[in-house]
Amino acid sequence: GSRFLSLMGGVVMSFYDWYCDLPPASPEVWGEQTDVHESADWYNARFIAVMGANLNMTRTPDTHFISEVRHAGAKLTVFSPDFSQVAKYADYWIPVNAGQDTAFWMAVDHVILTEYYAQRQTPYFEGYLKQYTDSPFLVEIQDNRPQRYLRANLLPDYAQIENGDWKLLVWDKNSTRPRMPKGTIGYRWGKQDPGKWNLELKDGLTNDELNPELSFIDEYDEVVQVGFDDFGSGGAIERGVPVRYIEIDGTRRAVTTVFDLMMAQFGVGRGLAGDYAKDYDDENLSYTPAWQERYTGIDRQTVIQ
Repeated sequence: GSRFLSLMGGVVMSFYDWYCDLPPASPEVWGEQTDVHESADWYNARFIAVMGANLNMTRTPDTHFISEVRHAGAKLTVFSPDFSQVAKYADYWIPVNAGQDTAFWMAVDHVILTEYYAQRQTPYFEGYLKQYTDSPFLVEIQDNRPQRYLRANLLPDYAQIENGDWKLLVWDKNSTRPRMPKGTIGYRWGKQDPGKWNLELKDGLTNDELNPELSFIDEYDEVVQVGFDDFGSGGAIERGVPVRYIEIDGTRRAVTTVFDLMMAQFGVGRGLAGDYAKDYDDENLSYTPAWQERYTGIDRQTVIQ
């Protein structure tokens, strides 16, 4: 796996990547690869989905928990192209074809983001995203496309800090400006302040308490139509994303949060213009050609590259 990734120009970030087991996106987003509960905790679930695993073969000592949890009323669904051994315990067996499992989980994520954020505010949900995920970090928007995270050393207040190009920014509600929280990757390799890379919602320079803004939906400078590639249809879609402008070296730059981009990626509209579904049953999105027209004379594959 390591050699295969290296030949493609990939970067191996953990030992799981060496043998191509667990996805590298997990530690990139969450900071943890295998921070999971014990199997006995399945007793607390009321709906369990199994996919990409045959528990009878790969986690044999844990199999009894799956069979017994049904006595507590849990429903078990197995996504597998074959009727695997664990499928015999299932209430539902879905013999998926390639791509169907991805579509299912994207739909699940869409429902969670819609019902636990867009339609009602859930303090635990918001607090977790702010403290333990990259959701509140700022991302630059340029030419109607997401760019990279906004770096701390681009701002005058943090221009001279150690590893400033590896320290990221959030929009702090308390001070209504971008601030640098503790715990991003630049702290991990710091020599000036070793050991101070735990996640804390405090400014890394002043130690002020921070309250990161998860979304700009309630207060923004502009709604920008951002282009997203739709690999299902082979086309491109445009969806409105709320942005704020900050000035860096005399130029005005648009920034938004990872969370706002994620909401747009999953099609949770929140009243914004663009190719958003009206409801869960809306399958007729209009794929806007306007974004592609900005690149007149350039073929789609070149745009993607």
